[in-house]
Amino acid sequence: MSSLAAAPAGQKPATGTPQNINEQLKLIYQRISRQYPFLSCISVAAPGSASENSIGLYSTSCDTMNGALLTQVLEMVSGPDDAIVVKNVHAASAEDLDITRQASDAGFHSSLGLPLIAGDRKLGYTFFAAREKDCFTPEVIEQMNVYARVIAQLLAGEHQSTDNLRSAVASILQLNNANESESPAHLRRVALYSRLIAENCAEEYQLSEDWIEHLVMFAPLHDIGKVYIPEEILMKPERLTDEEFEVVKAHTLKGRDLIDHMINCFGYHNELHYTDMLRNIITYHHEAVDGSGYPHGLKGEEIPLEARIVAAADVLDALLTRRAYKEAWSMDKTMRTLQSLAGSRLDPEFVDILARNRNELMRIRARCEQEQAS
Repeated sequence: MSSLAAAPAGQKPATGTPQNINEQLKLIYQRISRQYPFLSCISVAAPGSASENSIGLYSTSCDTMNGALLTQVLEMVSGPDDAIVVKNVHAASAEDLDITRQASDAGFHSSLGLPLIAGDRKLGYTFFAAREKDCFTPEVIEQMNVYARVIAQLLAGEHQSTDNLRSAVASILQLNNANESESPAHLRRVALYSRLIAENCAEEYQLSEDWIEHLVMFAPLHDIGKVYIPEEILMKPERLTDEEFEVVKAHTLKGRDLIDHMINCFGYHNELHYTDMLRNIITYHHEAVDGSGYPHGLKGEEIPLEARIVAAADVLDALLTRRAYKEAWSMDKTMRTLQSLAGSRLDPEFVDILARNRNELMRIRARCEQEQAS
């Protein structure tokens, strides 16, 4: 499932010409394959744009090889001039066995790996594969180097754009310093709980590492609209009146308006920046799977995946943490309450993931306390 699958009412879809690195790569592949019909696919392995610890994997058509093969290629080459040429997969040397076996199993008979260089930076590796032997002659390799330089520039642009987005997100997060109801520790824990949930359902929903890293980046912004809510309402120890609760509920749409302004100012209008994910988290994290939530009363999978994940993480931390209107709850009481909300307010799958990972939740809380104390 993708955060861009179906836009609920009031949500604007991404617009414009293809900007996603995968789409750009496919356009390059189409051009090369007209000149060299033997080429079966192009794949790229590079450090993820959202996290230094993640690996970004991009491919045109050889998805069966993406993860294991390309990660191995990225790890085995280090110098800027390293190139891997396999003229005949079935006659490859023993040290290439793991990689070439995967290539053979995927139906490829020759391959070429080239480093991606932009300026003096090595950004990763691009992998060209063919279903014929002895395709990559010196002349072909020279031409593929030209395309590798083009792909390197695309990656460099993506990394710069994502760095700019991270800076914009960090600037907006500073607004929460004026909002005492949302501590930095709470925002950090919600992000880490969200990662835990996403990593435990990544295979089912086909979530990439880059998707998860953007979820972690954006989760702390879920309640950014509360900067517009009077502090006396947010910090009120007694039960809110119906009128006060309506004021609080407005924070989802006010937050979305704030983010829309950021998107317009910085020109983030395409899938590259995952800005639909950001809008979804802010707008829909108070929707309930039974349709009783706000602002639009969405049900079940009408609620974007990322919003359902952050909702479970947010409720978990709210229960475990002291607030103006309540004391901190124990983990046992919190889990019982979460399970009672499964299927009504929260997605049962994500409640189950949290329940199965209680020890990791406690480690996250302890780590955040140490970070706050240091």
